[in-house]
Amino acid sequence: MALGNVFMTDTDGNIGSQIVNLTEKVCGLLFDISAQADFWTKGAGVELAETWKDNVVELNSLDDAVKAGIVPRTGESSEEGVSKDLLAGIPYYHIKQFFGFSGGSGRLFVMFADCSETWDAIIDMQKASGGIISQFGVWTEKNLWTKMDDMADGYTISIVGDLQSVAEQMANDYFAPAHILLTANSSKVKTADGEDGNIVLSEIPTCVIGARYVSVLLSQSMDTEVKQMQGSLKSTTPVGVVGLALGALSRANVAESIAWVANYDLVNYVPAIEMGFGDATVVEGVITNATRYSALNKFQLDELDDKGYIFMRTYEGHEGHVYFTKDQTCSDGDYCTIARNRTINKSRRLVREALLPYVNAPIKVDPSNGNLSSAQVTVFTNLITDVLTAMESAEEISGIGVVSVPAEQNILVTKELNLSYTLIPIGCAETIKVEEGLAISR
Repeated sequence: MALGNVFMTDTDGNIGSQIVNLTEKVCGLLFDISAQADFWTKGAGVELAETWKDNVVELNSLDDAVKAGIVPRTGESSEEGVSKDLLAGIPYYHIKQFFGFSGGSGRLFVMFADCSETWDAIIDMQKASGGIISQFGVWTEKNLWTKMDDMADGYTISIVGDLQSVAEQMANDYFAPAHILLTANSSKVKTADGEDGNIVLSEIPTCVIGARYVSVLLSQSMDTEVKQMQGSLKSTTPVGVVGLALGALSRANVAESIAWVANYDLVNYVPAIEMGFGDATVVEGVITNATRYSALNKFQLDELDDKGYIFMRTYEGHEGHVYFTKDQTCSDGDYCTIARNRTINKSRRLVREALLPYVNAPIKVDPSNGNLSSAQVTVFTNLITDVLTAMESAEEISGIGVVSVPAEQNILVTKELNLSYTLIPIGCAETIKVEEGLAISR
């Protein structure tokens, strides 16, 4: 006999869900080129067509983007007057911000597509990724707002509903729920006569239209490079901060708001804030009359926030720092924040992954009534509970609500298993109220 001791042996495979969990960090970035008729036949797009046209390309670093031909803006033009920059340098700008804020690496799927008719390119990207993209950024020159009736009290917004429909299709038909961040043309409004008019602040509509899977981004960095990029576009579409927002989501726990003051300071990427609307006057290729964040009063900023838009802000007495206002969605229901969406989307993906092996599997029933056996009820209850417990341990949820696997279901007849669960999400204090006063003693 060998000497007595305590012998330790490693086991593997006990936390296999960890690989699945990583998909919550995976992002997609779609550039709508419907306003660029010669995108693939003139300028920088010609040399990139073989790699990028009709393709979804995965990038894992900024170096990958450069190797794939996505390079910084030069501001140069050919002898024929055609810009040598790909979409004014905007793709490189957003990809750089994404990898910069996410920590230098990550998984970013990028596509250039004509979205003039539909937003099916988003579904194409999700399919190309194998269904693992958890959040999309969309940059488009399409108008965010329209005013087709001169007698209407304000603008209308339809692009949000269109994106919501695509997101619902991804979630329900392709089992790949994902949130969409939108930067659209907020510098002009499309009118009934086909002309673009300057934005009137008071006519901006609410974007809270029951679209839980979509968030609308306003504002951008107020620096020379951004002004030049925006000014070089015929549409004067704002450059925006969609890449930066995606980078923040890639870095964040699913339960975290990207507006968390302690963790998501944007000042290194946005030294000063411009709103992305106003008089979009271009002088020598540079936007000159854009509305500064500092030009809006508290009432105007509160109104934009109440209407559901996400934009960048500063805090009084806390100079030298820039943050997102909130992580709100275009919904006022249970899924009114991006964090809540990401949380339920993660649980949905993980629970489905855990249940998939049981599709067409033998399931024992109670021989006395044909209902689900108590042993099987326990199996499926524990299966879901284990997934949710792991999320609770990772501080992605506050706790598990109810896991229900009703025994009173006759799968011999229905060939269908029904179950449900609820989560208790992590809370978030968007406002902190403090009462103060003086006293003569403790």
